[in-house]
Amino acid sequence: MAAEFDPHDCIFHLLAKAAKSGSRFWKETMADLGLTAVQGKVLNFIYISGEITASELSMQAGVDNATLTGVLDRLESINILERHAKTDDRRAILIRLTEHGQSVAAQVYQRIEPANEAFLKDLSGAETAMLRDLLKRF
Repeated sequence: MAAEFDPHDCIFHLLAKAAKSGSRFWKETMADLGLTAVQGKVLNFIYISGEITASELSMQAGVDNATLTGVLDRLESINILERHAKTDDRRAILIRLTEHGQSVAAQVYQRIEPANEAFLKDLSGAETAMLRDLLKRF
């Protein structure tokens, strides 16, 4: 009989558990802005890009197209972003922040580094760097 493998040590279990913990932490960080965790993540990518196509945003933020469409619809309905056809390719949709959206996204962006530090507070600097390096491989 093969040695028993503890399912608590399964990498898929550990990654899912870590992702759930991180999502909960980021959700709490976004709560007072009235944003979901995914909305905050999407806003960060729009904010650093200035304007971005929906397909680029989907790829960069790691959000599937169906989810992204719902997120964008909601953010557009509360005057945070606007969508326009790209002038040189009308099939591509450009997304940019409104003036109100710039203000909200700036607040989200300013919370990234402190949230990362707070979430990773129990890891050393070397452990944090190693964790980031390992996760970037995926």
